[in-house]
Amino acid sequence: MPQPPKEPVFGEIPLIILGLSGVIIANSAFVLLAPMPLSNWVLGVMAVQIGPEQLPQPIGPYPAYALHVFVHGGWLHLGMNILGLLAFGSPIARWLESSFGARNGTFAFLLIFFLTALAGALTEGAVIALGNTPGAVLVGASGGLMGLIGVLVRLNYGREFIPLPLFSRTVLMAALPWVGLNVLVAFFGMPGVSAAVAWPAHLGGLFAGMVLAGLFAPRR
Repeated sequence: MPQPPKEPVFGEIPLIILGLSGVIIANSAFVLLAPMPLSNWVLGVMAVQIGPEQLPQPIGPYPAYALHVFVHGGWLHLGMNILGLLAFGSPIARWLESSFGARNGTFAFLLIFFLTALAGALTEGAVIALGNTPGAVLVGASGGLMGLIGVLVRLNYGREFIPLPLFSRTVLMAALPWVGLNVLVAFFGMPGVSAAVAWPAHLGGLFAGMVLAGLFAPRR
């Protein structure tokens, strides 16, 4: 059976992480620096709009459920997610590449990232609908990032090479700090961030990552 890679978190960053980070940075910077009419047009294409339409959607609402990861609401938002992608995405990409090979591992990584981002967006929409609250515009890679953290939780932060059982005590205890952090954010917000933080998207992505980790487990 292949063995887990031993590189440090920021050592030997996989190409998929560098490429994905580069696209996210370039697109987010363009939106943040562009004139408002152009910025709003791009947001209309890429942002998930929950509830009443707030921006024109020239290609419809559904592509945004994948594209929203490439645009961010501010420089702090962008910086935090890129650092998180480097820190938490790199060991996951290395784990998948060592398990399935470079090409299949890269495909598996992208599948996990975008599926958990989708799960996060759908969770955000469900919470808003159930709470009968005003609509929201959802942007950022946080849902996908939390999905990667969910995979790490199943791997006990790299201590295991085969994902642990989903509801094992170790997994639940590893997930607890992330759940608690998002509960605090839900009640008190995040210091230095004026916009509402999409905590349901975070939790939806986290749980989706925990579930998907078992589907991508290498054979014993």
